[in-house]
Amino acid sequence: MIQNINKKRLVIRLALVALLVLLCFGLYYIGKEHEVLLDNKTAELAGKEYKEIPYMTVVVDGDEEKEMEFYAGDRDVVRLQGARHKIVIKVINEQSEKVEKTVEYDMNLGTISNIMFSLPAIVEGAPNPELPIPTEQQVQEQQAENEAEAEAKREGLDESPVSETTQEVDSNKTIEGPTTTE
Repeated sequence: MIQNINKKRLVIRLALVALLVLLCFGLYYIGKEHEVLLDNKTAELAGKEYKEIPYMTVVVDGDEEKEMEFYAGDRDVVRLQGARHKIVIKVINEQSEKVEKTVEYDMNLGTISNIMFSLPAIVEGAPNPELPIPTEQQVQEQQAENEAEAEAKREGLDESPVSETTQEVDSNKTIEGPTTTE
């Protein structure tokens, strides 16, 4: 009789421990934060090239207030809580502001902490639009490259013909405006 009661208590305690473990895993799965990189660069996936898109907007989980804009070559990060999310991508013609294409994509992030998606691949309907996460060294190289490119643009602007002509003008000379003849 006493052995039956001890076995029953042991079974109940083991069941409670198992239930507690399941509850912890469920809370971890529901509350886990994911870092999702959204990339709008030309990418090659499974032998097919997906060209960057000149302009598009992305809405995550229907939150229109946090709509993100992507131009060609842009990459942005979104922190999401939970495993399942939905993004809506609108490809927009910059000239006419007309929506050319709207694509909805369901993301199942599971227990992955970091993931990167190619937006052009999603728009083109690629079966797996995931890209490899860039390493820290690749990120630093990209930042250095962007800074060098920005510096080159600034130097190019300083040497524009307009600035050269303004430097050549002597302060003692009077510049006359255009004359009109009747």
